[in-house]
Amino acid sequence: MFAGDLGLRRGRDPIHDTRVASRRLRSTLKVFGKLLNADAVGDIDSELKWFAGLLGEVRDCQVQRKRFHTALAELAPELVLGPVVGRIDSDLTSTQVRAREIVAEAMNSPRYLDLLAILQRGRTELPVTGQLAAKALRKRAARAESKADRRLLAAIGTSVEADLHRAREAVKRARYAAELIGPLDDSGEAKRTMKRYKKIQTVLGDHQDGVVAPATLRRLGALAGTAPGENGASLSVCSMQTNNTRPTGHGLWQPP
Repeated sequence: MFAGDLGLRRGRDPIHDTRVASRRLRSTLKVFGKLLNADAVGDIDSELKWFAGLLGEVRDCQVQRKRFHTALAELAPELVLGPVVGRIDSDLTSTQVRAREIVAEAMNSPRYLDLLAILQRGRTELPVTGQLAAKALRKRAARAESKADRRLLAAIGTSVEADLHRAREAVKRARYAAELIGPLDDSGEAKRTMKRYKKIQTVLGDHQDGVVAPATLRRLGALAGTAPGENGASLSVCSMQTNNTRPTGHGLWQPP
């Protein structure tokens, strides 16, 4: 988080890494929260969620632009009508710039500076009550893994978007919990668990990007359809191409 703060202030683009860092912290609070000092932790979870949401507005533009470029490159040339790439780049870049400005404003706000102050204290004074036991850490990580497996089974059975989203959140928490207890595991089981959930997280994340993409493409298609020299048909085809898979195929999840 502090490396991301420095990079952002220097004009670099550590948006993704900083957002992931906030997610890891939130997952740690969720899984291991009962082992932490509530007074020391305070309302940090909601503050991390707030800042991660601002970063997400920037990151979504980056992900979507890459995804749309890939989809258009796979279309037959005769299906790419008009300056489609230019329309995508212009719109998403404009949106991204505005979102980046909002992040910059937030980083100079008392709210964000208070968040950094809490994180700084946590670096020097671990917010725990008493001494942490390895057994307690393993137990909390195992619970996170069990919850992830239950939600995955439910999501695969229903294919409902809300269930898939809940499964993805649980998988992230189980993955990060396995990473945290890795130094306590001599058998390598934590590392295998981490790798398994990382793979599933990638599949579910890619699906989520595909779910979000069509709405953006429909909006761009409507704009292109009313602009001289542009045609929204290519964006409609691209929309179908970016959301044509379900993450419930063979190999998404198997019992450990």
